[in-house]
Parts: sequence; C-alpha cells; structure tokens
Amino acid sequence: LSLLSSVCEAEELVLLVFPSVPRRSFLELLFNGCILFGLEFSYAMETAYVTPVLLQMGLPDQLYGMVWFISPILGFLLQPLLGAWSDRCTSRFGRRRPFILVLAVGALFGLSLMLNGRDIGSALSDTVNNHKWGIILTVCGVVLMDFSADSADNPSHAYMMDVCSPVDQDRGLNIHALLAGLGGGFGYVIGGIHWDKTSFGKAVGGQLRVIYVFTSIILTITTVLTLISIPERPLGSFSKKKKVMKSPSLPLPPSPPLFEEGVSENFASHNSAHLYASFTSPVSPLSPLTPKYGILMDYFWLLSGWLSFEGMLLFYTDFMGEVVFEGNPKAPHNSVEYQKYNAGVTMGCWGMCIYAFSAAFYSAALEKLEERFSTRTLYFIAYLAFGLGTGLATLSRNIYVVLSLCTTYGILFATLCTLPYSLLCDYYQSCEVSPRQDGEWGSHMEGTRRGMGVDISLLSCQYFLAQILVALAMGPLTTAVGSASGTMYFASLVSFLGSEVAWPLVVEGYNSRRTSGSTEDNTWVSPSVC
Repeated sequence: LSLLSSVCEAEELVLLVFPSVPRRSFLELLFNGCILFGLEFSYAMETAYVTPVLLQMGLPDQLYGMVWFISPILGFLLQPLLGAWSDRCTSRFGRRRPFILVLAVGALFGLSLMLNGRDIGSALSDTVNNHKWGIILTVCGVVLMDFSADSADNPSHAYMMDVCSPVDQDRGLNIHALLAGLGGGFGYVIGGIHWDKTSFGKAVGGQLRVIYVFTSIILTITTVLTLISIPERPLGSFSKKKKVMKSPSLPLPPSPPLFEEGVSENFASHNSAHLYASFTSPVSPLSPLTPKYGILMDYFWLLSGWLSFEGMLLFYTDFMGEVVFEGNPKAPHNSVEYQKYNAGVTMGCWGMCIYAFSAAFYSAALEKLEERFSTRTLYFIAYLAFGLGTGLATLSRNIYVVLSLCTTYGILFATLCTLPYSLLCDYYQSCEVSPRQDGEWGSHMEGTRRGMGVDISLLSCQYFLAQILVALAMGPLTTAVGSASGTMYFASLVSFLGSEVAWPLVVEGYNSRRTSGSTEDNTWVSPSVC
C-alpha cells in the first residue's frame, strides 16, 4: 500500500496506459461469453453421466472418487503456469484466444473419449463382463475434459477483462455467469430426456451418442463465437518497448506501475524496498489476494465453498439413483433395481437443470443485490442456503422436495462464479485507473496486462484444491456410510462451517458501519472472495 501511496504522491509520475477501450455492445459481450455456455453444457453432461457409466462398467466404489483426482492435481500445478504464459503470450491473435482455442479442442477430444470410451473398448478387446479398456479410455477422457474445461474458464474471463472498459466489466461478468447457468441448465435438459425411446436416439445409436452429438456441436459453435467476438490487441507491439521475464515458472504478482524515464533517483531509491517486495513476494502487497483477516481463516473460507459444492455436484445423480430411487448400478441390466437407478440418474439431471437455471437467475439479480448488501453478507447467505439445501435433501425421500432444494445450489454456484471476479475487477480499477493527459481514463497498464491471468489462476487453484480433497474423501466416505448420502452430508457440513466462518465477519462489518455511520461496505477484498 505504501508503494501505491508513493505513486499517487509523485506529481511528476506518468503512468503508461494504452488507448482507452471503447464501450462494448450487448451483442459483443454476449458472443464473448458464449464459450461459458458451451463449457457448462459439456460439464453438465460430464457430471451427470461419468459416475453412472463407470459404475455400470464395474468400477469399484472405492475408486470412483479417484476418477476426479488426476485432473485437479494437473490444474493445481499447471494453472499458475498457464496464467503466466497467457500474460506473456505474443501471438498475433492476442494473449488469451490461443489458450481458449487449444483448451476448447482439448475439451472436445476428452469429451469424445469420455462418452465413447465404452464403445471403443468393446471394439478393442472388452467383453460383457470385462470393460478394462472402456474404463481406461473413459477415465482418460474425464481427466482431459475436466482439466481443459476448467482451465479454459480463466483465459475466457481474462479475455473479457482485457478488451472491456471498467464500465463493461461488471456487465460482462454477469453475462458470463448467466450464460454459464443457462448452458448447464440446457445441458441437464438434454441429458434428462430418454433419447433411447425416440426415433432420433435409435437412429444415432443410443443415449450417450445423442449426448455426444449435441455437446460437440454446441461446444464448437460457442467457441467460434467467442473467438470472433471482440478483437484482441497482441502483446508483441508493447514487448518491443520493455523486456519481460521469459521464465513463467513462478506465478508472479501483478507488476507495479511502470515509471517513465526521468523520474528522480531519490524517488526510485525511496521506493526500492517496496518495489523489491512487490516483485519477490508470492502475493503482491497490492494484490486482492492479500489477507485481511488472517491467512488460515481466509483460505479456509475460500476453500469451503468449492469443497462443499463439488462434493454435491460430482455425485448428485448417483445420490438420486441409489438413495432417493433406491436403485443399484451394479444389478443385472434387466433387473428392477437397475431400472430404478437409471430413472434416478435421469431425474437427477432434471434436478441439476433446476440448479443451473436458478444460478442463471440469481446471477442476474446479483448486480442489484451487491448495491444493497456487502460481499460478506452475500457470501454468508449463499453458504447458509446451500448447507440447508443439501442437509434437508439427505433427510427427505420425497422427489419434489429434493428437486426444489436444488435452487439453493444455484445460489452458491452463482456467488462463487461472480463475486470473486467482480472484486478482482474492482481492485484493478481502483489501483490502475488513472487520469491521462487527454482527459480520458485508462485501465490497461502493462502491469495489469501481465498480472491478470496470474491472479485469476490463483483464484482457480482453490477450486482445483477442493476437487483434490473431494476426490480423496468421497470414496472412503461413501464406503463408510454405505450409500451416496455421505457426499451430501459432507457438502452440508462443510458449507455450514463456511457460513460459521463468514458470520463473525458479517457482524464485524455491521458493527464497524454502525460505529462509523457509513454505508454498507462493498469494496472488501480478501482471498476468501473465491
């Protein structure tokens, strides 16, 4: 912070900014976020069908949680690296779009293996009772699809933030969250239809083939729309003026403002310690990831949201099939238990559809809610609602009650997908928007352009860490409990713990406002925002 104050006090200091970014139309922002629709559509198919398909091929209960273990490890290790590479990419197509294209192709290839792994395995050497190759190919597809889809989300957000003015960034984030919710909703609608009973499904080759056709077409179209939505300025023209560090092996913080030549040596000497700290610290003193209430508490709150949500999401259809419908995925295919399980999986798709559409509607309302409530309050509400929803779902066997509780899942998802990036935009606007000599405002200094991808990647690392912990815990927990109810118990408990951590911060914020007489604080920035 001392560096920022020193920068502001220096009258002779001139910040290097790029030409002002023009306002973007609604259609441009809509096309720019289309890939979120395709990614969430694909992810809906993955979460709805991967666990049932693997269990039906004979994967042991103890191992099915480990399917989700490899991808988050790769993401946790490689995401900061990809973010740093994206910040320094000098392609003539821009810094973000090449990464979006490569990751979208990876997601499409993984989707092909995931939904066709059983058929490919049968064409190789699998038998009716031995699906070794089918399981291996499906797991490989899940890993590639999961890693690519999750990783593509970060350059997509950074792409929008790079090409939009501060006024359009909040609008763009809300459109991104809205499209993500709609993509997941329509994905679960497609997955919830019994295509086997339709003429189209019979002609294509069954349920999974129909899902593959829809998903591959939608992902391809939405990726193309995003890539052509808004021109992206290449970094190459600027890199000629100033060399950047070539090694992206460490997640660097955003660079401090670039000084114009001629600044006095006394000024540089006075701030050398702060400059050194900003370059060598794992998290910049100016970064929104700097702790405010203690690193352990903040990261616990940051992690608990994704931990509880992923614990529910990855195994919800299995919970519906085994617990609510009392089916058995390993029963003979002509048995009543097996048919009940399939019916539960289909009904679970409709539940996920409800959650996705509720997330879309809530994300549209968040912009207004942020004007009335603080970020802390919105987080507390989301955690509490999700904890109640998952907890009550485990206690009820009524299908309509369980489905109606899916609306609470959408509240948490929209909160996790919107507020962290909104606060990140607020940080960059407050630290980097400076008046220029022509009277306009700029928000695209070289430092921000190099650090945006890294900051977003650091937020995503908490999501990957949550997936790792879920993958480690779900298998043994399900075995210990004896049913898929263990996943819902886990999600509810972790969410309640997150709300318990959030509650003192809400009370503290309320008391401080009452003491100072100020209005609701909407600018709180902390690592717990993710």
